[in-house]
Formats: sequence, C-alpha cells, structure tokens
Amino acid sequence: MNNITRYGALQRRLHWVVVVLVGSQYVLQAPMKAAMSSLQDDVQLTALDFLVTTLHTWGGAAIGAIMVYRLWLRWQNPVPVGNGRLHGLAGGVARGMHWGFYAVLMFMVASGTLHYYFDQHWVASWHERGEWLLLIMIAIHGLAAMLHHFWKKDDVLRQMWGSGPQH
Repeated sequence: MNNITRYGALQRRLHWVVVVLVGSQYVLQAPMKAAMSSLQDDVQLTALDFLVTTLHTWGGAAIGAIMVYRLWLRWQNPVPVGNGRLHGLAGGVARGMHWGFYAVLMFMVASGTLHYYFDQHWVASWHERGEWLLLIMIAIHGLAAMLHHFWKKDDVLRQMWGSGPQH
C-alpha cells in the first residue's frame, strides 16, 4: 500500500500553475466575450481581440493538458485527500470536490474548444454556466483551506504551499 500522504512538489507546482491560468481565464472573460461577439457579427478582429482570443484559447489548452498530466500523476502516486486524515462525510466531500475540479475543468476545456474551434455555438451557454460552477467550487475550496489553516490549525494549507512537514 502506498504510504504517501501529501502531494509531491511537482503536483503542488502544477496546482498553482492551474490556479494562475484559471485566474487569467477569468480576467480574459469579458474581452473574450466581446471578441466572440465580433466574430459572430462577421466583424474582423482587432489585434487586441486576436491577442485575447489566442491567450484565452491557449490558456484553456494548457489547463487541459496540465489536468490530464495531473490525473496521470495522481494515478501513478495516489495521495489520500486531507493527508489521509479525513474520513466519513468530510472525506467524501473532499474527494468529490477534488474529482469535481478535474471534471469541471475538463468540461470547460471541451466546451470552449467546441465553441471556438468547431462553431458549436449551442455549447456557449454551458461554457458560461461552467464558469459560475467553477467559481463557486473555487470559493468553497478556498474557504475549506482557510478553515484548515485558521480553525483546525493543521498543516494542509502549508503543505500546498510546500512549507508543511513531510509525511
């Protein structure tokens, strides 16, 4: 049985890279919608619109590639959620949230790809709903990290920063 109870340095770095990439996707959200509206109205994109669409689509592709790699790493080196300290309902919720992130992020990549590259405009509304679902999940995830750090006073958050004790 695997006795690893925390993510390795690579997994933690990839986590934070995805955090930054997802954050940039939200920053680019409004300009991306404006650029997509121009495309649908057969208006030629400006250089800035082209930059926005390129950054947004390539950012999404990077998120998708990293998430596939993270799934592979997770399969190779399984780590119990909460360092193996979460059981029962709390453990189930934490596992569900982690797997939910993989599912929602991959859904966002797939729906964005279908909309932008394959002109499947029907999926745009689902992509927008996914934005909100992901934002809610991020808020819950952040609140849970704060709960661990300030209320439970355990090392879960410090470990994700790479400064907690090795287990």
